[in-house]
Amino acid sequence: MRWLTSENMRHQCLLLAVCGWAVFMLLFVSKFITLSLRDKEGEFKSIKDIPEPLIHNHERNGLPRLSSYSEPEITKRLKTYFKFFIVRDPFERLISAFKDKFLKNPRFEPWYRHNIAPAIIQKYRRNRTETKGLQFDDFIRYLGDPNHKWLDVKIGEPIIHWATYVELCAPCEIKYNIIGHHETLEKDAPYILKKAGMSNLVSYPPIPPGITAYNRTKVEQYFSGIGKREIKRLHARFQGDFKLFGYDEPEFLLN
Repeated sequence: MRWLTSENMRHQCLLLAVCGWAVFMLLFVSKFITLSLRDKEGEFKSIKDIPEPLIHNHERNGLPRLSSYSEPEITKRLKTYFKFFIVRDPFERLISAFKDKFLKNPRFEPWYRHNIAPAIIQKYRRNRTETKGLQFDDFIRYLGDPNHKWLDVKIGEPIIHWATYVELCAPCEIKYNIIGHHETLEKDAPYILKKAGMSNLVSYPPIPPGITAYNRTKVEQYFSGIGKREIKRLHARFQGDFKLFGYDEPEFLLN
């Protein structure tokens, strides 16, 4: 751990804002809670009426980021606000990010497929005769590269969807009230709402059995074609997340 300098505080607060809103948006998009969101056209009465692109457009949706406040206001919020985030098994999280950004790829986020994927393919694809889109092994070689931040520089900003939780949410520098786990979200979500004093305002419906549980079979399938060297390099980058949040080391992939 280290003390926050003025410069570090601004940087870490930006990361906290990203992390906090990521969790908030997870609740929003998944329709787990009912909130009102204002647009130029007025107030939406139902989550079903909210266009998905609007949720991710911070300039239009009216939801402020922590980084939009002055430094004294940021400090006040860090000290007094209820703060939480949800973690997930690091390797399962990467599988989810790959599927969401490069396979499903929402229409309002075309840059993942049209800008980021080609850049990764150009640098990390081994079989140059392969003409398919970004493959999981390309993605893993990129993530495990100690110099992976070259892509952040190329794009012009950090790509948050596969940054480590240590980098993204600064858990050693910011005192969170609760850190929940995706694998126990059925229990953690109602607990978080209760501790935040919101359980009388919003509710978290039952989750179908097995939806949030760790799926070792899926992890094995995705990593079956990845070499041990690439897996170990990837693990070295995300080892802090495994240790800090109590996840078992993926020995079945490493050995």
